[in-house]
Amino acid sequence: MNKIITIGRQFGSGGHEAGKRLAEKLGIPLYDKELLKLTAENSHFAESFLDKIDETRPSLLNLGMGGVSVGTALAGTGDAFVNPFYSLSPNDRAFLEMSRMMRAVAAEGPCIVIGRCADYVLKEFDPVNFFLCADMGERIKRKMALDANSGLSEDRMAKLIESTDRNRSKFYEYYSHSKWGEASHYHMCIDTGKVGVDGAVELMCLYLEEYGRKNLLPDM
Repeated sequence: MNKIITIGRQFGSGGHEAGKRLAEKLGIPLYDKELLKLTAENSHFAESFLDKIDETRPSLLNLGMGGVSVGTALAGTGDAFVNPFYSLSPNDRAFLEMSRMMRAVAAEGPCIVIGRCADYVLKEFDPVNFFLCADMGERIKRKMALDANSGLSEDRMAKLIESTDRNRSKFYEYYSHSKWGEASHYHMCIDTGKVGVDGAVELMCLYLEEYGRKNLLPDM
C-alpha cells in the first residue's frame, strides 16, 4: 500500500515491535530511534541530546508560546518553516528539526513512523494513524520480560511506565494541541493485551487492505 503509516503507543504496549514486524511485512522502512540519528546527522543537535529530550515537552522554565510557535511553523511554508528558531527553546528547535526529518523521509515514499507526534507532523501526507495500548498489568509483564536484567520490581516498572506515558502525553498535547491517545485522532486503536503484537500487525494489515474503500451502509 502506497501510504505513510504512523503508530502512537503506550509504553510497554509493543509499539516498536509491531511497527518493525509491519514494516517487514510491507517491505517499507521503519523510523523510530532512527529519527534521532538522522536528525543529528542533518542538524547541529547531538544525538545524545535528542535522546535525552525524546518525547518530552520543554521544562517549566521554557514553557510559554513555544508550542504555539512550533505549531504555526509546522503549518506554514516558506520562511515560517525555514527560520522558526526565534524565541524557541532548545526542545522546540529540536522538535522542528526532527519534524523536518520526518517530512523528508515521508516525501521519499511509504514508511512507518513511530510516535513523536508523527500523525500531526505528517498530516499533509494523509497518513494512516494507529494507536497501540494495553492495560497496566499486561504492559508490566511485557516490560519485565523484555528487561529481565534491569533489576526493577513490578512497582518500579509500573512507575516507569506511568512516567513515560505522562511525558509522551504532555509532549503530544504541547505540540499538537490535541489529546494523546484519543480514539478520534487515529484510524484504529488496538489493545495488544487482548490480541498480542502479531494480532495487532494482522489487524493493521487488514485495515490497510480495506482503507479507502467506500462500502458503507446508509444511515438508518
